[in-house]
Amino acid sequence: MRRNVYILYALPAFVMAFPTIPVFVLLPTFYAETVGLGLAAVGSALFALRLLDVISDPVLGYISDRIPAQYGKRKLPMAVGAILTAPALILLFSPPDDATIAYLYATGAALYLGWTAIQIPYLSWAAELVPDYTNRTRINGYREGAGLLGILSVGALGLILADLAEIQRFQTIAWITVVAGALTFYLCLRYVPQGRLSLQKQTLTFPWKNKLFLRVLSAWFINGLANGLPAVCLPLYLTHILKADDQTEGMLLFVYFLFAVLGIPLWLKLSKTISKHHIWCLSMLMACVVFLFVPFLGEGDVISFGIVCLLTGLALGSDLALPPAIQADCADWDKLRFKTDRLASLFSYWSMATKMALGVAVGIAFPVLDFFGLDQNSEAGKIALIVIYAGLPVVLKTSAVALMWHFPLTQQKHSFVQKKLEQHQ
Repeated sequence: MRRNVYILYALPAFVMAFPTIPVFVLLPTFYAETVGLGLAAVGSALFALRLLDVISDPVLGYISDRIPAQYGKRKLPMAVGAILTAPALILLFSPPDDATIAYLYATGAALYLGWTAIQIPYLSWAAELVPDYTNRTRINGYREGAGLLGILSVGALGLILADLAEIQRFQTIAWITVVAGALTFYLCLRYVPQGRLSLQKQTLTFPWKNKLFLRVLSAWFINGLANGLPAVCLPLYLTHILKADDQTEGMLLFVYFLFAVLGIPLWLKLSKTISKHHIWCLSMLMACVVFLFVPFLGEGDVISFGIVCLLTGLALGSDLALPPAIQADCADWDKLRFKTDRLASLFSYWSMATKMALGVAVGIAFPVLDFFGLDQNSEAGKIALIVIYAGLPVVLKTSAVALMWHFPLTQQKHSFVQKKLEQHQ
């Protein structure tokens, strides 16, 4: 497949990344404090939205698998999701003066449902576009790299819009996302081919008997938790340990995501000669080694921590590009072994694991840090912060490596699976 198809396929990921940090990081505080709804009420609404988001994943995955090819098995739900997401994003980022919790929940629910309707068929589409072991990693790398570039772009946009009021910045980002999204989604849905579709039956069942899928899903969840803990604790670590200011925090985040983008081509090149699961394991082990140096850092060690961000950012590039490709290989095995087409359903469970990992990370970190008195800047709280930020991720990533190091679905075995599937088409 030509490179321009990879680029066109990746374009929506670039735009979808624009509102990611504003929605998940900035918007809760905005609604709680600026809009005046209160932390408790906003927290409850967001928790309810997260439950809805997790529950909707398998349902929307099943629906995507059931859509006939002539109606656009992956393209139709993406288009419907985009149409739902656009007005929801604008409304969510432009609350009226008398906005209530019901307003937040309604607009947030529409946004989450639309986002899921896009994301699950979008991930599944890559597996159908590129069936072979090596190039499947490449198309996932294009998509995840585009997403990281989108995060960097909106970060730069935030600096440009720094003089505007907070709500004006939100509104500007929302409208830029909608306008750019209309163009990129049109190009992607219009010019990227539909991909190879299966004629096998579709089922809404959890793949309990697919041990390969469960193994990758477990490693993905564990590693997601290992990434989520330092992510939610990063602002606290910078404040209580490094004593860094907001500008330094922005610079370190930029370094982290920049090297995640730069790392993706490196991991893709290595995966051409070494099995994908081994490359992913090596990147996780690299992150573990880097985290071991974090307890030795203290106030003012910004440059040293910048190196930590650089190297863990490189590892993030592997986390984003390689596991979805391994998951797609497992979906091929699932199709051959169980004679059913549930590709989008499998990716919906993948999406659920991602969301659950982030939720569990917050659920573990914040109560523990509160118990040890981090808000009073206690020494026990600081020690707990360092353990959660750098200690637990090492344990978790090592566990994920133990699950994946001897993963049996190698390139040679996947080629056999592909040949068998082609015989059944």
